[in-house]
Amino acid sequence: MTTSTARRPPTLRTLPNPGVAAAVLALTAAFAIAALLGPSLVANELGMTMSMGMTHYMELLAVHQPRNLIVFMAIPVVLAETLAITELAILFLRDATPAWVRTTSRVAGLLAGPVMVAIFLHLLINAVIPLTLTGGWRGPADVIAVLFYLSGVVPFAGITLVELGVIGTGDGQALKLHAIFIAIFLVVAHVAMIFGMLDPALLGYQMAHQH
Repeated sequence: MTTSTARRPPTLRTLPNPGVAAAVLALTAAFAIAALLGPSLVANELGMTMSMGMTHYMELLAVHQPRNLIVFMAIPVVLAETLAITELAILFLRDATPAWVRTTSRVAGLLAGPVMVAIFLHLLINAVIPLTLTGGWRGPADVIAVLFYLSGVVPFAGITLVELGVIGTGDGQALKLHAIFIAIFLVVAHVAMIFGMLDPALLGYQMAHQH
């Protein structure tokens, strides 16, 4: 006796309604305005001797504790880890995935883009452009750490666009793009951490008064 098993169609994410898209756009705009017009979170109150021996990445996390650590490290990392864990659950469980897991993944995905866009704009205006114009970079490690950190805006924005149904609307494309973007973010974030924790002198940086 032969039997045939009907294949179930791939599970597709339910696309948010226009109201969700409008809310995310408004949130992004609000975060962007605050990032551009709000006070600089980069201002350094550490002693020169301490700050010059570290990259600007580490200096950013060290000043204004615990605020900067929460804003620039904890929030992006928590969002990334939440997305990674819920994505694994969705990939393994598929249709059996609990509703709260999918909701958590969606909320984290919708927040990821606005949060990282705000961080990118704030650091671009208050750190990257001033450092570039004044020659204030502390060697290659400094540049690599900051630029890799800021490049996280690409995968995070991509995840939000997937959740909004702007990209990845084909069969199985949403899950695939989600996984790819999460992987990219984790890679660039860890590269930023590694180079950010280096003593800039290890890659040839010397303070202006050193010979």
